[in-house]
Amino acid sequence: MSVAPVVGSRPDIYVSPDGQVDYNHSSDKEYVRLRGLADQAHKRRTELSKQSQEAYQSGDGERAHQLSVKAKEYLAQADRYNRQAAEYVFVENNADSEDHEIDLHGLYVREAEYIVKQRISAAVQRGEKRLSIIVGKGNHSTDGVAKLKPAVEKLCEEAGLHHEVSKKNAGVIEVDLSKPSRIPASWGQQSSEPQYAQSHAIPTGVYNQQQQQSAPQQQSASSGSSIDWKLVVRVVKSIIRCFK
Repeated sequence: MSVAPVVGSRPDIYVSPDGQVDYNHSSDKEYVRLRGLADQAHKRRTELSKQSQEAYQSGDGERAHQLSVKAKEYLAQADRYNRQAAEYVFVENNADSEDHEIDLHGLYVREAEYIVKQRISAAVQRGEKRLSIIVGKGNHSTDGVAKLKPAVEKLCEEAGLHHEVSKKNAGVIEVDLSKPSRIPASWGQQSSEPQYAQSHAIPTGVYNQQQQQSAPQQQSASSGSSIDWKLVVRVVKSIIRCFK
């Protein structure tokens, strides 16, 4: 389907012939900037770590320590930029999502895995019947190979959830939550979040806020209430402003 940029708007916002407005993270300058800064910091950290090892092997322990400390600083910097990028793209992609949808575009696999675990766990607890997980077709992935789709499918298999690729959109996985499953208890626990320094994980702040907002609704799950994702998006936006 051909699309054209929205007149007078950002180049990362597009409108389809049927009038639907879509967001493309790969064209979003802020998202690209944040991921780029994270990559630069990671590269600098790798260089410093290598120099630290060389200094240690040559017997210069003091310089090795100094370089190691500097490498850790760059690692923390990379983590910070990736957190900001993940929060930013998560808000942009889900601002107009339906209650049963979640869009993972622009997230690294570890980030996506964490949010899917949290979302599915909460949905099952509230008695939701289905969840549409937008993973994309891999068009923006390296070599065009989809990474989010197989990762999400693996999680569904782990939880014993019936799932299938949407017949209408190959970039969407439809998850049936109405049938018996075996959701790991750890999925709904904050402690299950992977360490960001070791892998690209979704920002802690986002999900602390999500859980705070969803807690009252979980208490009244029997009344058929569901999480207010629009409210979550507004909360995340306020978090992002703290980084600016």
